[in-house]
Amino acid sequence: MRHLALIGCLLLAAAPAHALRCGNSVISEGDSSLRLKRFCGEPAQVEQREDRVAVERYDSSRQHYYTDYVVKPYEIWTYNFGPRRFINRIEVRDGVIKQITTGGYGY
Repeated sequence: MRHLALIGCLLLAAAPAHALRCGNSVISEGDSSLRLKRFCGEPAQVEQREDRVAVERYDSSRQHYYTDYVVKPYEIWTYNFGPRRFINRIEVRDGVIKQITTGGYGY
């Protein structure tokens, strides 16, 4: 019975599946990039990327729809906390964490 209680406590204390622990803080998808920097510091690397998103527009002079492309920039922040922890890659869009991916051990 004690084992079940201990396991339950450990599960409650565990970080969410897509989260990053920095000190005593847990950073999750949906948090701001400001919170990420505050608790985890500056990333080891920042990659600038962009998506091209198709948008349907209407040309009133020609009275027809056409497809336009809008560029949406975003960044991938890489945190390397050393050889005893995993490398984390965080996708930041519009100042918000959209995805946290864990890689292999750092260096």
